Amino acid sequence: MADTTDRGITINRTLAWTMLVSVAGLIWWGGGTLASLQGAAERLTAALMETREMILAERASSTQLEARVRVLETGAARQDVRFDALSASIDELKQQARQTNDLLRDLTQRP
Repeated sequence: MADTTDRGITINRTLAWTMLVSVAGLIWWGGGTLASLQGAAERLTAALMETREMILAERASSTQLEARVRVLETGAARQDVRFDALSASIDELKQQARQTNDLLRDLTQRP
């Protein structure tokens, strides 16, 4: 109980001890909670850093794969050009062979 006396407001010992234990308990609980939150924040920060590193590694890997694919595409385009030129050469050879065969037929059919 709190009493008003000539010395000011006084409280009895039971109330004082209750208040002291309550304040100490709140400080203890608050400290534990704060430590727990700090630990959780550190774990979260570590997980975020790990995730960030993984994303950066994947981006680097993706960039390397992209470069490799571009090289393969360029090589394939070059081969397509070579095959087109080869096809044109073969067509020319066929045409020349036909002309040669036609000339030979004409020469063999003449009396």
